[in-house]
Amino acid sequence: MSWLKRLLGYALVLLVVMTAVDLWRSRSLPASADALDGLVTLQGKPVSLATQSQHEPVLLYVWASWCGVCRLVSPMVDLVPGRVMSIAIASGSREKVQAYMNDKGYDFPVINDENNRLARALGIGVTPTLMIVHKGELKLATTGFTTLPGMMLRRWLVQFGD
Repeated sequence: MSWLKRLLGYALVLLVVMTAVDLWRSRSLPASADALDGLVTLQGKPVSLATQSQHEPVLLYVWASWCGVCRLVSPMVDLVPGRVMSIAIASGSREKVQAYMNDKGYDFPVINDENNRLARALGIGVTPTLMIVHKGELKLATTGFTTLPGMMLRRWLVQFGD
């Protein structure tokens, strides 16, 4: 049983460190998700993250088709319950991004940022980047590899931390 206590202790320390790092990374985020309104998905559906995030947090996943780590994270993003929106940066035309989504079998909605306009507005320089949008505000960001439980935990922390 002492190994279980030790394991739980390590998990708690890891959770505290991850949360602190995410909060540090999030300090440079624009407060508002206004730059993300008036956009459309690959299917032509209008997107308003301010509206979508009023009642529950939205996981915003910024990725690229050429990103190696994104190839590991995207299948998990596809499994996240609740609201998810994604932005494909510098991944080519709408048709090319749609073909990539079809080839991989991903169902999450995608906004194509072919020219990195949105990525620059959000200050994103690394893929993948995952952010939580809640009540129209960008609340939390993390970059690099993230697991499905990590994504769900971050959204839960934002939702119940307000």
